[in-house]
Amino acid sequence: MHRLIPTLLVILAGPAVRAAEPPAPLVPVPSPQQLRWQRAEMTMFLHFGVNTFTDREWGDGKESPDVFHPTDLDCRQWVRQARATGFGMMILTAKHHDGFCLWPSRFTDHSVRSSKWQDGQGDVVRQFVEACREGQMPAAFYLSPWDRHEPSYGDSPRYNQHFVNQLTELLTTYGPFAEVWFDGACGEGPNGKRQEYDWPSYYGTIRKLEPTALIAICGPDVRWVGNESGVARSGESSVRDAGAHQGSDARGKVWYPAECDVSIRPGWFYHASQDDKVKSVTHLLDIYFKSVGRNSVLLLNVPPDRAGQISKFDVQRLTEFRAALDEIFKTDLCAGRPTHGSNIRGNNPRFAAANVTDGNLDTYWGTDDGVTTGSVEIAWEAAQPVNVINVQEYIPLGERVRRYHIEAKTAGQWRTVAGGTIIGHRNLLRIPVVTAQALRLVIDEAAACPAICSFGAYHSELAAPAGSGSLAAHQPADASNVHGGGTVFGADKAVDDDPETRWATADEVRQCWLEVDLRQPQTIDRITIAELEPRITKFQIEYRLTLDEAWKTAMSGDKAGRRFEANFPPVQARHVRLHILDATFAPTIWEFGVFGPGKQERKP
Repeated sequence: MHRLIPTLLVILAGPAVRAAEPPAPLVPVPSPQQLRWQRAEMTMFLHFGVNTFTDREWGDGKESPDVFHPTDLDCRQWVRQARATGFGMMILTAKHHDGFCLWPSRFTDHSVRSSKWQDGQGDVVRQFVEACREGQMPAAFYLSPWDRHEPSYGDSPRYNQHFVNQLTELLTTYGPFAEVWFDGACGEGPNGKRQEYDWPSYYGTIRKLEPTALIAICGPDVRWVGNESGVARSGESSVRDAGAHQGSDARGKVWYPAECDVSIRPGWFYHASQDDKVKSVTHLLDIYFKSVGRNSVLLLNVPPDRAGQISKFDVQRLTEFRAALDEIFKTDLCAGRPTHGSNIRGNNPRFAAANVTDGNLDTYWGTDDGVTTGSVEIAWEAAQPVNVINVQEYIPLGERVRRYHIEAKTAGQWRTVAGGTIIGHRNLLRIPVVTAQALRLVIDEAAACPAICSFGAYHSELAAPAGSGSLAAHQPADASNVHGGGTVFGADKAVDDDPETRWATADEVRQCWLEVDLRQPQTIDRITIAELEPRITKFQIEYRLTLDEAWKTAMSGDKAGRRFEANFPPVQARHVRLHILDATFAPTIWEFGVFGPGKQERKP
């Protein structure tokens, strides 16, 4: 009889055991490399090259290699600062658009080998990767496909082979690398023909020689968020339809997370004139909440100076930035608190609600299959002030939540204080301070049973929202003309809430437009314009609800200037355009703001 008891127990326990198995993944899911990259949350970009010494942003490839002459190169200092700030990877511009190589490439004469620096024996890439290995920091490189020095550029087959040669040289001489970063900058070669990049060949080379390396931006593993302001959209998703970068045979949905690139200074390369224009801690925190806090990775550029070190001004700001983050997140008010889940998968402690407060991203609260709504509640003995909420999904099982909200219990009553759509790796929600007796995460809709690995709450005065409050801030922007100096003068710079960056047009331009997509219909009745200097002599503010509508005029003006503000009768608009009809010289706009009734501008 006793021999039957174990068998009987197995039979009785069978359904519960099956119910307590982990949920099936909701494909697509991240690769192990993508998961590590997303959990690192911040990457440091290092723009360094001949532009550092010519005081330019885009070189033309005609620079003498001798201009490159760092007086005290210290890549270990770069790594120490990156680690101290909390970056999880570092990317070096091994070659920018000027074609100058920071390693002694065998395939060009435009490299450190041809410079007088260290008698032509210097190798920045070598020193960089050795410093990264010593500091246990994953290393990556940016290799510009656009090469304004290389004679074969524009002769597509020849240049593509040249580019593969340089890729191969870097990967086989200096690896391993965690990531290879490409952009899509492209131009005409000396033959007058536009270069056609052989992306499949580039990807194939990387996959063969460095199979675990991510290929970013113009690549299949990581995508550009769409601006250079460091800001993602609310509800940013890592799931996208397969596109050209995934290959001609790719179909359906793919895991393709967003990266938000921005520079700590107005420019991407170091300029001494910008030492007093380093982004404020408040601005950097705002970027952090709108990138990392919106399910994206922050790629912050910190350009080494002419000595070859991160400047003392940038070091100070990074130190302050880290201290501010530590202050904001030093105390998770939910950590270790009693929790209650509306449903526990299989009633198994492995999927208990307590997992959302244990500080471990590899444990999670899960519900039974078919249960796609639910809640987790956390309570305190004494009410706590809260103004930051952290919510994270266990993304190895995919993005599952489609809509959620946060409730706070105050004076015995529950009320909604925040909400969102996609959670993904991380959502950080800043809210007005609420003194709460309890918090509740409510999943309103999910594509599969939820898997939540973290639910936290914080309070800090440093977390107060920053920025102007403009409806146009960080929204998609386009312009009829952009100055040839590069993306540093792009349309997005007029709506990035940064008074030190600007949209600029070519010198000969006198008529142009700047258009902003507000993403949804909004009531607007006020605009602000901040010019570099008074140049606009005639303009119109135009609007429309849909792309197929004709533009309508909300107001007209004769002059703007350094600080212009105007009201007009309220209108409904999704698309807003600053249409400059005449100017004394090339229009250049620091910021263009759009506001609704009762919305007061906040100082960035």
